[in-house]
Amino acid sequence: MYNEEEYKKIFKNIKNGIDLDTLADELKLKKVEISGLIEALKIRGYDIDLRIKGSKIVVYKKNIIRTTKHIKPEINTLNHIKLCLLSDTHLCTKEQQLGIVNEIYKEGYKRGVNIFLHSGDVIDGDFTKIRPDQNYQIFKRGFDEQVEYVIDYYPQIKNAKTYFIEGSHDQTHVKNGGATPGKWISKVRKDMIYMGTPEATIVIGNTKIKLQHPGGGCARSLSYKPQIAIDAMESDDKPNIFVQGHFHKAYSGMYRNVQFFLVPSTMNQSGFMKMNNLQSIIGAYFIELYLDKKGHIEYMDTDCFLYDRNDIDENDYKHAKALKIN
Repeated sequence: MYNEEEYKKIFKNIKNGIDLDTLADELKLKKVEISGLIEALKIRGYDIDLRIKGSKIVVYKKNIIRTTKHIKPEINTLNHIKLCLLSDTHLCTKEQQLGIVNEIYKEGYKRGVNIFLHSGDVIDGDFTKIRPDQNYQIFKRGFDEQVEYVIDYYPQIKNAKTYFIEGSHDQTHVKNGGATPGKWISKVRKDMIYMGTPEATIVIGNTKIKLQHPGGGCARSLSYKPQIAIDAMESDDKPNIFVQGHFHKAYSGMYRNVQFFLVPSTMNQSGFMKMNNLQSIIGAYFIELYLDKKGHIEYMDTDCFLYDRNDIDENDYKHAKALKIN
């Protein structure tokens, strides 16, 4: 499209913070062509990107040009790490799908995964003060019954660890009685590591992974919520991978050099979700990372492992079984 001298001139003349519409008018290009131009500049080493600012998309750049090209190393020289991302199990509601959670862990075992990252709402909690109908949707009530259920029934695989944060449903027990489910689950289940709420960071193979369970509803554009969260991060505090639960959606992408994931749930659509026309996507992500010594991701394989309506067991809570693989 352009030669190298023209690319250099274009980069120099683009104003930092200019919105996409204005830039398109100045260069007499369509928006989609502007996006392609930005990618072409990035490939050539120019530090430039698109960000969401309010209701507009703006150009962000630094006056830096890389003078050397990165050469990908041989894959067999890299640190190979396997992960499973899951979220929103909502155990103790009649809409739980513990059978599917067990299947995900079995699949992880077959694939050699020993690190599972859970992005919150392990249990359905106690919202009955503001949602009285929840009292008829849960089959285990109160802190003791729900925590004991997780301890007894959450999948266990020898040499595998589940690192988890708490979400808004878990936190209802903190608000109602000052009791933190994650702390007590971790005391008994040494394979389940409680990391905090509503977000926490874990470093695996020098790669920084941030888990978050935000609030609010899901935006129509699935990339919007992770993008605004990444925009709020300081440059020196950005993770390599950013994982969000809560929305019960499946989506992944790259933004500001951060690989992000919206992680699906493992529960059927609740009455609350039906009333608000909210879909519950069910499944998990299996990820294989190939990292250099500094934790930079050189290669990544991603498998979005989804279930459909035919896989739902409407009476899962009546005959759930504990999965233990020794």
